[in-house]
Amino acid sequence: MIERGKFRSLTLINWNGFFARTFDLDELVTTLSGGNGAGKSTTMAAFVTALIPDLTLLHFRNTTEAGATSGSRDKGLHGKLKAGVCYSMLDTINSRHQRVVVGVRLQQVAGRDRKVDIKPFAIQDCRCRYSRRNW
Repeated sequence: MIERGKFRSLTLINWNGFFARTFDLDELVTTLSGGNGAGKSTTMAAFVTALIPDLTLLHFRNTTEAGATSGSRDKGLHGKLKAGVCYSMLDTINSRHQRVVVGVRLQQVAGRDRKVDIKPFAIQDCRCRYSRRNW
């Protein structure tokens, strides 16, 4: 039987509400919870953007508590980023037990269009001297 890969952590840098934050991902936990404005949607947007770095496939809508879109306040991915360069990175172990870091470098493009410049990257065969416990 082929083993599955695993997500080890998600790192957000300069996302709205998160200056530099790494979330350890446990393979047995499937819940993301928190109060209004805690960053659940931003965290999931960062996760999905690192996995699927294609702006034609990414559509994020801000929603109110009742689930209705917020109309003119809807800023999509652009509204989830702070000014400057932003990163979303997933630290993974693939099915061959190799460490791979995949992610995106994002930046808001100046102008009224609310565009985002996105550049995907991957770092393979990462070797770290320190154990995960020391991070």
